[in-house]
Amino acid sequence: MKTKFTRSILALTIVMLANISCSAMLFPDGKDTPAPVNIIYLIGDGMGYGQISSLIMEHAVNGASYRASEINRIKYMGIATTYSADSKVTDSAAGGTALATGEKTNNGTVGINAAGDTLSSVMIYARNIGKSTGIVTNTPILDATPAAFYAHVEKRSQWDEIAVQMTQCGFDILMGEGLEHFNARKDGKDLTQVFKDKGYVFCDTWEQASAVQKADKMVALTDIGEVYPHAVSKAIELLEKKNNPKGFFLMIEEARIDGWGHENDAKGMVAEMEIMDQVMKVILDYADSHPGTLIVITADHETGGTSIGYDGMPAFKTKGHSGTVVPVFAYGPGQELFMGLMDNVDIPKKLFRLLGK
Repeated sequence: MKTKFTRSILALTIVMLANISCSAMLFPDGKDTPAPVNIIYLIGDGMGYGQISSLIMEHAVNGASYRASEINRIKYMGIATTYSADSKVTDSAAGGTALATGEKTNNGTVGINAAGDTLSSVMIYARNIGKSTGIVTNTPILDATPAAFYAHVEKRSQWDEIAVQMTQCGFDILMGEGLEHFNARKDGKDLTQVFKDKGYVFCDTWEQASAVQKADKMVALTDIGEVYPHAVSKAIELLEKKNNPKGFFLMIEEARIDGWGHENDAKGMVAEMEIMDQVMKVILDYADSHPGTLIVITADHETGGTSIGYDGMPAFKTKGHSGTVVPVFAYGPGQELFMGLMDNVDIPKKLFRLLGK
């Protein structure tokens, strides 16, 4: 009996050791999650649960027939707190910095923590380990949220300085507004030429950018608001064509949700969330055809204190930001890490972990 029991324990031990050995081969750094090849980080500026509810209700109730939103495809979800280092209600500078670097800072500050230390973003880390990198936003690329991924300034309004720092970031694809801060500057510098000297294909219209078939590096400084989902597709296309075996990291900001919240414009909010839905379709479809792709979708904060009114349309409580929690959605390898309650700084920390830091 004792011998039989001993043999059983021995057999169980062998199985356990085999499983540990197999896990070590699959996850050599000791992590419990395989690393994604590509990461797409979509930030809806001002997008809280009221905005998400507006999209879902518009499809489910206000339409002629039920139509599922792209969120229906996502099964892994969490919620995040968004307070800054000096306020329960963050602005985009502090919120963007938290989402980019994994550290809190004071409202109005970009890429520098509350103690004055310079912070480095998860996207800079991705670039440093060899991934291709890109930013797409449908407002100025110098604004607080995208700037948090490459710039370090005490005041988010320092756009001329942020523009200089953008020429130094080394990201491969850069798309957004703000041309005048590159070619019509008070200091007389032509930063568009700086990009060209560094090998970038430079575009100042969407027509030029959309016609680019292949580019190692491209910067497009133009209004892409009306073609935003197409611009996202173009960025992914150009990153994909680089054939980088280490993959890419793409940060996308849907920035105009915030503006409609500030204006308390219900119809504008719904229309912008429909655009957000189209962007989500682009990236989710890409992830489905490229299984090594992780998508993380969240917000820097909520704007408008938005809820759903009795008429089924967005109703607002403030023209400013609110301190309510925001959604976190994840899709692809590593998605299980983004479930439950977390703080905004935890999101990039999880991304850093998946990137091997």
